[in-house]
Amino acid sequence: MRKITLLFIMMLTFAGISMAQTVEDFEPIKMNIFSGGANGALTVMPNPDPTGINTSANVVRMVRGFDGDPWAGWYATIPTPVDVTANKYVHVKVWKPRISPVVFKYEGAVNSGDVFSMAPQATVNQWEELVFDMSVVTGEYVKIVLIPDFESPLTLTEDITLYFDDIYANNDPAVGSAPVQMIDDYEFITLNYLLGGETDQSSMMILPNPDATGVNLSDYVIKFNRDKDGVPWGGFWSSLPAVIDVTTNKFVHVKVWKPRITPIKFKIEGGAAGTIEIFSKYPQTLVNQWEDIVFDFTEKTGTYPVIAFLPDFEDPMTLTEDITIYFDDIIVNNDPNPVTPAAQIINVDMSESGITEGTQVFLSGALGGIYGTWAEPGTNTNNEMFDLDGDKIYTITLALPNGLVPFKFFMGIGWNGGDPAPGGDRTYNVEGSCNITYKWGVDGLIGVPTNPLADKVQMYPNPTNTRLQVNTTGEVSRVIITTTLGQVVENIEMTSNNVTINTSELNTGIYFVTFVGDNGARYTQKLVKD
Repeated sequence: MRKITLLFIMMLTFAGISMAQTVEDFEPIKMNIFSGGANGALTVMPNPDPTGINTSANVVRMVRGFDGDPWAGWYATIPTPVDVTANKYVHVKVWKPRISPVVFKYEGAVNSGDVFSMAPQATVNQWEELVFDMSVVTGEYVKIVLIPDFESPLTLTEDITLYFDDIYANNDPAVGSAPVQMIDDYEFITLNYLLGGETDQSSMMILPNPDATGVNLSDYVIKFNRDKDGVPWGGFWSSLPAVIDVTTNKFVHVKVWKPRITPIKFKIEGGAAGTIEIFSKYPQTLVNQWEDIVFDFTEKTGTYPVIAFLPDFEDPMTLTEDITIYFDDIIVNNDPNPVTPAAQIINVDMSESGITEGTQVFLSGALGGIYGTWAEPGTNTNNEMFDLDGDKIYTITLALPNGLVPFKFFMGIGWNGGDPAPGGDRTYNVEGSCNITYKWGVDGLIGVPTNPLADKVQMYPNPTNTRLQVNTTGEVSRVIITTTLGQVVENIEMTSNNVTINTSELNTGIYFVTFVGDNGARYTQKLVKD
């Protein structure tokens, strides 16, 4: 079972700085497939053969196209480096329909090259553990490569499906030896169904995010098939591998995608302060879109080992047909505000690059989504960067999920114009919105710009009920309030530095307040209407 992860992130809340706890995000390491053929694909799924040495719940299925390359496989940038000096062996469980060589690699300043398993694969259609001796390199590595079917020349006449699981490092070459560092076991917290008897056929499973937009750009989510014959309290409960603590972090966040609006509940139990089951702090407002739902546990304190989530609490039930609900990212923090869509602004200073007028600049990397995975420069218009004001600083605005992202800048079309900065690919750990600047040919960040309006505006109270006071120190010409769907509900010209906005007629929920500067600059803050 993968450990609960503590994310040390800075969050500005009404209580100040706090440490957030990710209970579960249902995400494996980000596996980027390459050379897999037209039908090549990777998917985390329930273990189709939970027997022998691998009875775990989830594994990775790889469809290996007959028209792929001999070296078809995947690579990942892992969040925690593997110290190969201390842990020289990598273990992987595989299930394959044919016998062929398996290759593992570390890539970095010094590449390990292709390392074949110490003992060749010996079985088909059953789980087998392979071990790789990686002592050819030393030091720390964050980029790994797995090629699970390295046949050269390739003799396939049709696609095949294979599976792998439990990738870990240690300093013991023995099959079955204990992990020192689990790279990924593709497991998540146990989802124990809350059902209503034999007629309730509700179920849950992990699958790729069917709508990676808005506040949820992650790769994987949980699909909840909600049976029309279910019960109001349909959902799941889980006994956590690590307790949650609501002493300081009082708010639980869960992202949901639902086809209808109904109340949502969350429960914590087993703590000394007593069990509590509550409705969300703000009612659900969106359908067929991701929304961050918040639960307020300020009346409790201490640790809790058990949680329950009821995403469609309608009592009595009125469903006449089954529905599908998705949920993701269960997080505990001290921020009562729902998250809003993040945007990452990445700039590159080309002033000393020798770039000529008319030359395009592109960003490529393991970006995913509409940006692709290492899309060749010039082949994806979403990856082009622009110099909007002629200062030779090129900019792109992205929408990326959190995590470590490798990337590189390119001048011109094709792979030949790569940024010559020392160290090769750049990496950035995405944690929500950012505005960062690099310099062509220079390693590392050179700046994290701040919004010029950030220290010139103030609005309160927030949350608000009947009025919102806006104070500025000048340079602000307009205040625009929009819904989370982008609908403008207030558009006010600033004729003075202070204005009071009547919010009594706004519906309860989340809004965005955008301050527009005299020079066109924009600064947006989130507003909660009670």
